[in-house]
Amino acid sequence: MLEAKPVPLFGATTRRVKKLYVETFPAEQRIPFWALRLRAGMNGMEVTAYTEDGVFCGFSYYVVLDDLTYLYYLAVEPEMRDRGLGGQMLDMLASKRPDVPLAIDIEMRDRNADNARQREARRSFFMNNGFAPSGSGFKDGGVFEILVRGTKPENPSRYASAIDRLAFGLTQTLIRPVKELKAGKKH
Repeated sequence: MLEAKPVPLFGATTRRVKKLYVETFPAEQRIPFWALRLRAGMNGMEVTAYTEDGVFCGFSYYVVLDDLTYLYYLAVEPEMRDRGLGGQMLDMLASKRPDVPLAIDIEMRDRNADNARQREARRSFFMNNGFAPSGSGFKDGGVFEILVRGTKPENPSRYASAIDRLAFGLTQTLIRPVKELKAGKKH
């Protein structure tokens, strides 16, 4: 059975989370790990480790707003993938606040991208786990689409409020309709 626990500031679990974080996410999509650790437990941000029978399986990092949970990072250990653990992690996270939507951003699909297959697989994973396109997205070193599980917030700027919290409020993400982002993209 999968268990979820907050990640301590130091220790073996923290080192496992950091290793998986660095291995899973491209450098341009990561903030320094020390900044993640600093923010965890502050201002609605949480980092959770998942274990099965005491074995580390993965982690999630998210922010909780009054009307939205925004998932920044979700990763499963490579040797434990394709066992449904990522879906279980999402279900556990969503069950904490069942009446509040859960959102995540992913790189926009682009068949010409170097990682086109990975982008498609990631999108399929989330779609197969109850997420749907929100119709909104943003640019940040690339074009990102926001997916949501549950009822979409009436005001898409709520996504920006969650995204900008990760950067200590030093950024201002401009949320735009996906069709505008696609129209502005050169092929």
